[in-house]
Amino acid sequence: MKKIFLSLSLFSLVMVASSQGLKLNVYSSYVFDDGFDFYNSPSDYYSGKLSGGGQWGAGLEYQADAMAGGELLYFYKKSQAPSNFKFGTLATEKSETFDVTQHYILAGINSHLMTASKKAEGYAGLLLGMVITDVDAPSTGNSASNTNFAWGGRVGTDIWVSPKVGIKLQAQILSATRAYGGDIYYGYWGPVAVPDYSTLWQFGLGGGLTFRLGKQ
Repeated sequence: MKKIFLSLSLFSLVMVASSQGLKLNVYSSYVFDDGFDFYNSPSDYYSGKLSGGGQWGAGLEYQADAMAGGELLYFYKKSQAPSNFKFGTLATEKSETFDVTQHYILAGINSHLMTASKKAEGYAGLLLGMVITDVDAPSTGNSASNTNFAWGGRVGTDIWVSPKVGIKLQAQILSATRAYGGDIYYGYWGPVAVPDYSTLWQFGLGGGLTFRLGKQ
């Protein structure tokens, strides 16, 4: 984590040094529930959902020209995952509501289209990076963490209320590949071997603020 944030800080310093075309984006969205499940046999399965909730983040975007830009982003979401699971023919089904924290670190490529009035600026983009998922089991006090590939896409509009400040409206989807499951989660209950993970899909609606930095 320290290396990641150091890299982001260095990138920020370089961009600030040549800040023409630089934007600071602040994001706030509601992310909807996403279900997950793994079924191997009547005695070997888990299922549940990652509850919806607020997601916050920020991004530093360098817009090379009027139509294209690159952005480094960080998103944070804390929620719960009520789950049911069973491993072993002699075991009984168990339930646990896990506490789940997600840290998305992403690079984005954005395409922009400014209206003739220059009051509204549509954009769409692709996101690639990783998600760090921290899971806590309140009943035992145990915790686990893993890091997985993540990608996504988004569309939105910046409504410029002044030459420097705009309001963002945005729809976004993020996918965390094979990010939930495995023995690091359900192994809390004993020496079990869970052979698979579930991929998460998280759809969010929201927006935020965008700030033009430096001379434009």
